[in-house]
Amino acid sequence: MREKENNMLQPYEYNTVKNQISNLINIYKTVSDKDVIMTSQEMVTSQLRPVLGEALHEKICLSYLDVTLTNAKAVPLFETIKEEVEPFKQVSDKQLEKVFRKVKKMKYPNWDQLDLQELNYLAWDDIGTQRKYISFYENDKLVGFYGVMSTNVIKNVCSICHQVDNVAMFLSTTKSSGDGTYTKKGNYICKDSVKCNQQMHDLSHLHDFYHTVTDK
Repeated sequence: MREKENNMLQPYEYNTVKNQISNLINIYKTVSDKDVIMTSQEMVTSQLRPVLGEALHEKICLSYLDVTLTNAKAVPLFETIKEEVEPFKQVSDKQLEKVFRKVKKMKYPNWDQLDLQELNYLAWDDIGTQRKYISFYENDKLVGFYGVMSTNVIKNVCSICHQVDNVAMFLSTTKSSGDGTYTKKGNYICKDSVKCNQQMHDLSHLHDFYHTVTDK
């Protein structure tokens, strides 16, 4: 099997690995049929190998294939895997000012409260204006957008992580090219951006949402 070109895991890949192993633990708890367990192990292995790469998979496979594995026992296993996660590249206030150059008196994220190894995208709220700012890397370039978050929270599918959770309408105002009019575009996204990051299994929906909202 070909080794991963980049040996570091991305945060969304870590989410996938953690989810697959957690599902396997649930099978260990609820299923007694050995054939079902073995089939489930084979399926999980086929999912994890391409994500982890051969070296890391070899390092942790005996742990998740142990039928006595529990959620409590898996904590150090997940910590071992997380050590291989590439953290979100921290940016300076100046870089954010450049991305959001039209915003005056912008509030900045509190980096001390963020786990960079769990961030696929950076998001923070300005309670005073009800704005949510979102920034991430697209083709190694820092991009960003912002919008107003509704205070009405419902259960629905998030446009970024595509999981069912507590979401609110996010609306961004963009200037139409040509006639100078403004339009609002948006959709439902998770109210809790930290949890949203932890539920992502790919980046495609984030990129799609960005291009839909910004017309870029």
